[in-house]
Amino acid sequence: MTIRASLIAAATLLGALTLPALHAAEPDNHSPDIPEAVRPMMEDPELAQSDFIEQCAGCHGVRGSTVPAHLPEIKDRVGWFMCTPESRAYLLRLPNVAHSRLTDNHQLADLMNYVVFVLGGKSAPAGTKPFTAEEVAHERQFALTSVSLKAERLRLANDAIHKCRAPASLRLQYPGSAQ
Repeated sequence: MTIRASLIAAATLLGALTLPALHAAEPDNHSPDIPEAVRPMMEDPELAQSDFIEQCAGCHGVRGSTVPAHLPEIKDRVGWFMCTPESRAYLLRLPNVAHSRLTDNHQLADLMNYVVFVLGGKSAPAGTKPFTAEEVAHERQFALTSVSLKAERLRLANDAIHKCRAPASLRLQYPGSAQ
């Protein structure tokens, strides 16, 4: 076998071994499917998903996973913030929610229900009621502007851990962070 043929064979073998590994390492950048049980919680589930992608996914990722960004992870966690009235209101008072470009409160309620019940997975406590347009309209008036969002999030996460049996990892901005 010539040197050229040996190099071609080695390159082919290397490609065959690494291509599947590279493909497996690619992130899943597709939006999650909207479960049938969640669809009735939203007037327009597809629009809610689209609004999330346009308004929030740039920072929070299309599947709610922010790593490596240093932002709170939504995926399989955000629903825990629905366990107390105060933490539920917090989600709607976050500046980028309360001051969202979405001025229609029904549309914003749908987006937030998509966040909680689709991206949050099973983290919302059983029996959690979806957000309503009226609730969104009310809470938007009290946008968080003069508090440390990180400190407020930690305080409410501690409440969810103590009152609702949320996992202690909820204290972390994202799994594996140091707080």
